[in-house]
Amino acid sequence: MRTFWPLLWQNKVGLIGFIGLVFYLLLITVFQWMVGFDNEVKLDQINSPPGSRLVLLTRPEDKDSYTKLQDLVGHKVGILEKSGAPTFLEKSNVEGLEVETYRWRSGRGVPESLEALAAGEVDALIIFSKLVRRYVLDPSSRDYKVSLSHLTVSNPKLGPALLLGADTQGRDMFTHVINGGRILIITAIMAGLISTAIAFILGTVAALAGGIVDRILVAIANFIIVIPRFPLLIVLAAMITLNNWLLLATLIGLLAWPALMRAIRAQVLSLRERDYVEAAMALDLSRMHIIFREILPNMMGFVVINFVVAITTAMYDQIGLIFLGMAPINDYTWGVMLYFGRSRGTLFNIDSAAMLLAPVLAIAFFQVCLVLFSRALEEAFDPRLRGAA
Repeated sequence: MRTFWPLLWQNKVGLIGFIGLVFYLLLITVFQWMVGFDNEVKLDQINSPPGSRLVLLTRPEDKDSYTKLQDLVGHKVGILEKSGAPTFLEKSNVEGLEVETYRWRSGRGVPESLEALAAGEVDALIIFSKLVRRYVLDPSSRDYKVSLSHLTVSNPKLGPALLLGADTQGRDMFTHVINGGRILIITAIMAGLISTAIAFILGTVAALAGGIVDRILVAIANFIIVIPRFPLLIVLAAMITLNNWLLLATLIGLLAWPALMRAIRAQVLSLRERDYVEAAMALDLSRMHIIFREILPNMMGFVVINFVVAITTAMYDQIGLIFLGMAPINDYTWGVMLYFGRSRGTLFNIDSAAMLLAPVLAIAFFQVCLVLFSRALEEAFDPRLRGAA
């Protein structure tokens, strides 16, 4: 560890990967605590584009008079039920407002509330910017009404902006990206640990024991390798109820070890011919001592790099299962975002493209950070690569 940090600082590519992984660590810990998960269905925000937000709509003569909620104390404010306005109004803690609530009625309440504002029945309307464009500002919209075109947005930034837009239930996509990585990353790390541990133990035992034990273990590994792994994973996922992330990590880990086991076996067969291993055997030291004190330290670089690779593979496996609906979707993750994005038709709506693009980019950047950091690990464990760099 004393030599690792100076080497990491010198390896700019590895340093970038390390900084990225630290960011993801903060993402699944601190950021989740700071940004709560938006699980409130808001019918006025469904499939809203990035940057959309609640605005304050008034008549032209009141544009300068009513710019914030405090200006409306003692006046009548209109809101739509099943929209983002009631929650926003509740959190604003502004007292003295006279609130008129309009029923949603499958969207028919939107023009009704706008016409009430135009007729002077309410003094202002808290409404989502997407609806303002459709009914007031955009003549090309099928819902545009000439009778409402004189209405004016007095405060275009009344509510917080949706940085990535809203999903098919009107929920803030940004909060989903922030909260969707923890279980996915933990599952991938756990699956990587399981597969790497199994591969190291069985590969080492096979090489040191030799004989019938070696042949049996290699035969088992070869048998599993020849079976297409992901189709087998799909079949097992259909047969087993994957109701938690630990079970999913275990299933992925139990199928991912054979290739690495064969590679570790080859490494150990080479190391067992070294003088220090032969000396340990001649001294009749225990197998555990030989494995963990003589062999593992000299294979640490190889094992760690393959552990990183196992994490990336495990993440793709679980995303594939979730995307196909073969894994649990009760925990909202980036994979579940992709699943709902595909099943709810966001591929055909440009305003909700973030529901697919955001998790894809989050997963891709995590994989890139792992690959970049693995380069720094290779140099730390192999002095020959430092000179080559």
